Amino acid sequence: MTDTLLIFPCGMPESLKQRDRARLQGQTIIGASSLDFDPAATGYDVWEKLPYVHEDGFMDAFVDLLDRHGIGTVFAPHDVIGSVLTARLPTLRPAVRLLNNFPWKSAELDYEVLHRRGAEIEAACDWLPTGPGTRPRLAGAHLNGTLRLVDSISGMCDNDKIAALIEVFRDVPEGDIVEIGSWWGRSAALLLLLSRHYGLGPVLCLDPWSEEGMSQGVEALDKVSASLSVDRAFSIFRCNMAPLSNGRLNYIRKAAHAAAEDYRPGLRLSTDLGETAYTGEIALLHIDGNHVYENVVLDETLWTPHVRSGGYIVFDDYVWPFGDGPQRVGDAYLAAHADRIAHSFVMGTSLFIKLA
Repeated sequence: MTDTLLIFPCGMPESLKQRDRARLQGQTIIGASSLDFDPAATGYDVWEKLPYVHEDGFMDAFVDLLDRHGIGTVFAPHDVIGSVLTARLPTLRPAVRLLNNFPWKSAELDYEVLHRRGAEIEAACDWLPTGPGTRPRLAGAHLNGTLRLVDSISGMCDNDKIAALIEVFRDVPEGDIVEIGSWWGRSAALLLLLSRHYGLGPVLCLDPWSEEGMSQGVEALDKVSASLSVDRAFSIFRCNMAPLSNGRLNYIRKAAHAAAEDYRPGLRLSTDLGETAYTGEIALLHIDGNHVYENVVLDETLWTPHVRSGGYIVFDDYVWPFGDGPQRVGDAYLAAHADRIAHSFVMGTSLFIKLA
């Protein structure tokens, strides 16, 4: 057997995704379906028609197809087809590998895992003192749906930070939500969804999406960063944010220190994500840009003065294996502004500070 891949049925949405992934990897791909005319057929170099899975002669035709093309892997994103192949292939062609043979069951399991994670976050986030201004906790379908959408975006925003942000948004005042460093938009999506849920202010994302902004002064980290496309990341960010933004999120493609001169009361941004109006007063500032000490100092110096009373400052990667820039700046802020701080805590790798 070879690494030739058979996708059957070849026209389902998951089939087309798998086809494109395999094509990027240089894999030989065969498409098959049981339709006399399948619009997806033209998307494959080789396409063949098979009997319907419940018809006599299906397995004979299927095995013949495997043998003629030397197929080593089958992608079958259909539960009925997958169940038949799971029962028959190990006996008829034990060397052939079967992928994704029970997609609906797999999807159900994914949601079960999601619900358990939501329950864990609900249990973990019960420490915020309740008061007259504390909003109801995000829970149930609202929490699980938020997690599902955030999880659709790859990124470094971990579960502990997500849990803490979900909790503090019960206490965030009115004002803009500003994020320094957005990349693909995982944490930006969470900030936006929470702000929308509680009827708070718009989200402003600041990121240069530039090669110069990627260097952290750590060889192993910078080597990986240099392999990433900043323009592709910018495109992915906009792709992820566009369906959610609806005038409530926008961006400035500049380093935070350069964007600081643009931020003011009455600021209106118009981009491909639409038009967004900002108050010029920050309710929550998420600092997650370049972690080199001097850059974090600039972010803190230029942006924290805009944070209003009762607002939050979040230093991401306060605990960071590649350096101590965020921690040094966070600690200095705590010492210098102790009289303005209502409380602070570390959850996961992030430092959260609430101003009095």
